[in-house]
Amino acid sequence: MKRMKKLFALLMTLAMVMGLSITGFATENTNTDGIKVYGVEAENGVTVTAYQIIRYDTSGKYVPVIDGTITADNQGNLTPTVSDVLGLSTKLDELTTSQVLSLVIPTEEGADPYYTYEPAEGEDNLAPGTWMIIVTGSNDYIYNPAIISINQTADGVKYGELNLDTDSWGTGVWMKKSEPTIEKTALTPDVKGVQYGDIIQFQIKTRIPSYASNKTDITYTIKDSLDGLALVVDGDHPVVATLGGESDTTLTNFVKAAFTNKASNVTVAITGDDYIKSHGNKEIVITYYAEVTEDAKYTVNELTNDATLTYSKGTGTETASKTDDTKHYTFGIDTTFSGATQVTDKTGEFIKIDANGNVSYTEKPGEVTVAGGQALNGAVFELHVGSATGTLFEDASGATRFTTNEDGRLEIVGLDSDVDYYLVEVQAPTGYSINNTPVKVRVNATYDDEGNLTNYSVTIGEGDGAATTNYNYSYENGKTTVAEEVGNPYGFKNTTLSALPSTGGMGTTLFTIAGCVIMISAAGLFFAIRKKAN
Repeated sequence: MKRMKKLFALLMTLAMVMGLSITGFATENTNTDGIKVYGVEAENGVTVTAYQIIRYDTSGKYVPVIDGTITADNQGNLTPTVSDVLGLSTKLDELTTSQVLSLVIPTEEGADPYYTYEPAEGEDNLAPGTWMIIVTGSNDYIYNPAIISINQTADGVKYGELNLDTDSWGTGVWMKKSEPTIEKTALTPDVKGVQYGDIIQFQIKTRIPSYASNKTDITYTIKDSLDGLALVVDGDHPVVATLGGESDTTLTNFVKAAFTNKASNVTVAITGDDYIKSHGNKEIVITYYAEVTEDAKYTVNELTNDATLTYSKGTGTETASKTDDTKHYTFGIDTTFSGATQVTDKTGEFIKIDANGNVSYTEKPGEVTVAGGQALNGAVFELHVGSATGTLFEDASGATRFTTNEDGRLEIVGLDSDVDYYLVEVQAPTGYSINNTPVKVRVNATYDDEGNLTNYSVTIGEGDGAATTNYNYSYENGKTTVAEEVGNPYGFKNTTLSALPSTGGMGTTLFTIAGCVIMISAAGLFFAIRKKAN
């Protein structure tokens, strides 16, 4: 009898099976109200079924419904493990004793709805033993199996249930459900603003749902669309994939087949029903590299990269999808407004002018007037990163030198925010002397909590001579507008070449005068001697 009581106590346990969790045990529960299954979302077509996996036989012993499917300890006590339950969830056709549970909506205010077994008149309640709870038919969630033990005592039937919501044993079991998601992040720090040529490391995380054993033709596809980026796949920039935190050869083969150097789209199709079902609830992590490459022509180029997970729903042949993205921005000076309807609508932060010129904005955003002088075209500049002698900036077209146009503007796109750049003139306009004083350029940007650009400023020059233009940016329509408080643009001046430059010392004038005196003296001496001779 003591052995029977021990068996009864063990069978009062309830393990909520989820992922890689371990079997839980409970003290004896005195609930006699029947099972209550909570946590199943209200959806059309959802079915909650209890399958008996341990039965109470006529000799007073508890035995597996299917021989060899339940683990026993050294004393022969049945102790169902996670592996046991997951294995049984694939053998529903062999579990001949099952009952569909009914939804109950309590009348008490605030009470949660639940599923229970309500026998018809003249029928018995669920038989003593252990029952596995399976939820099918959900279109939005994948439910993990749960178990409930029913103990046969001298006082009647008693139920044991684990409430994961409170981590306590009580009268209700909460089903653990998972909703497939996908998460894309940039592992490289500080890449809200980026520069052409930057290489960024990305990470995609998703989790395989726990599909029912009879689910077939499962779709599970990860797609990544790169906007303004191209994959970098080489020895220094490998693609790495893990499943459940470990390397998996099958997953690695799926991923390697999808990632191609310089490609801008990736589709990782994970196939094989048995493979997918055997790895239910395991996390997939993929890391890779991509380079900023797009040739933008706007003040702000928004690079939005979407990662999309497409997966089979719990029942039927329909699929659902989840999406996540990362946002990165490049900036420009003296270039077209983002969202402008005409390419002539340009900003004007830096204007090349002569020594007599002065620049200012008009009432029209981006329109610049030059008073007292003129704008100069043909000036050639280089842009250095970090310092006046730092690395040369190279745009998406491969250019490292930039020339002012007839309006004196210098269009450069693909700049990062919060980075110091320096403009250095390397060739002056015809008829003007070169001004090789470095001019500092900096873009300061503000982003919201979701990484969306909200506003930014372009500052050219330093100290009292600096000029700042403030801009607002709408990430909803990709449009840039000038803020209300705007100073004047930066006017970079050149002086004209009025005469040949002196090379130092006494110069050529004295030598010219001396030469002329000598020539005149020689001529006079020549004529005097000739006259005397005559």
